[in-house]
Amino acid sequence: MQTLLSNWVIPLLLASTSVFAAMPAATADSDVELAIKGYSPVSYFENDRAEPGDPQFSTVHNQHRYYFTSAEQLARFEANPEKYEPLFPDHCPYNLALGRAAAIDPYNFKIVNGNLLLFHRTEEMDGREAWEQHGDEEELLERAEATHTLFQF
Repeated sequence: MQTLLSNWVIPLLLASTSVFAAMPAATADSDVELAIKGYSPVSYFENDRAEPGDPQFSTVHNQHRYYFTSAEQLARFEANPEKYEPLFPDHCPYNLALGRAAAIDPYNFKIVNGNLLLFHRTEEMDGREAWEQHGDEEELLERAEATHTLFQF
């Protein structure tokens, strides 16, 4: 029995330990979602348009990965992420105000009270257009935030 342990079991345990030690540590990246479909949040504020970001300039904030067009944009975001991150990174605020979730179109946006809002747009409906036709942005924001909080999107 002693020979079996020393000849087979102990070397096998040592080998498996070294294999696991060489494996990279698990990261929380599996819980991280790509924000704004890869578009740079800084571009909306600085260039007044949607611009695709580059994965080499990225960071994670509030469980969302953000891409930026340059190292300078990345640095500005990291210095003040609350200034640039969308209020609702994944869902149209107009649809949230109606109690439902709808994906965003990164080209359909508006900055309201210093907050980036990204709206849904299909042939059937333009969330930004409906938002603007409603007229009371404060009411819509309150309703959207309540839905967002309720459903924990």
